[in-house]
Amino acid sequence: MKKLNRTYVMGAVFIALALWVIYQTGMIPEKLVSNEPGPKMFPYISAIGMIVMSVLSIIFDGRKENEEKRAGAAPYLDGAGWKRLALIMVECILFCAAMNWIGFWFTSMIGMLVFIMTLRADKKINLIFAVVLSVALGSLCYFGFTRGFNIPLPKGVIWTMMGIKMP
Repeated sequence: MKKLNRTYVMGAVFIALALWVIYQTGMIPEKLVSNEPGPKMFPYISAIGMIVMSVLSIIFDGRKENEEKRAGAAPYLDGAGWKRLALIMVECILFCAAMNWIGFWFTSMIGMLVFIMTLRADKKINLIFAVVLSVALGSLCYFGFTRGFNIPLPKGVIWTMMGIKMP
């Protein structure tokens, strides 16, 4: 019997989770509000995205993992990998805490840059590109939600205390 690799197992788990999200989203009562997508849109988009990414992972990463097993690849997380994982968890906690203090807009830009630098490992990444990407994505998320969807995000206690009005 052929042993399944972890990519196939995790892909199947995430597809099952996405199907559960779709099922649960169908139970959300929808109030008809004109010109708005409603509360079901984002969970459906997320679930469909999870299914698509899981299938792509099964197809491409599963094949790669099988080849690595034949070649005798290193373990999934070595000592340095576990340290980097712990660092990422600390960064996520700091990101959440900083959001209320300095606001979502600045926190998202700084957080994105920090995450890029942490996840790059030994790869060379152009710092200017990383800064531009962080500013662009952070601004897109902030203004997309606050202006596009009219959803308020934290503006930052520091700016309020200093009397600075954030957009």
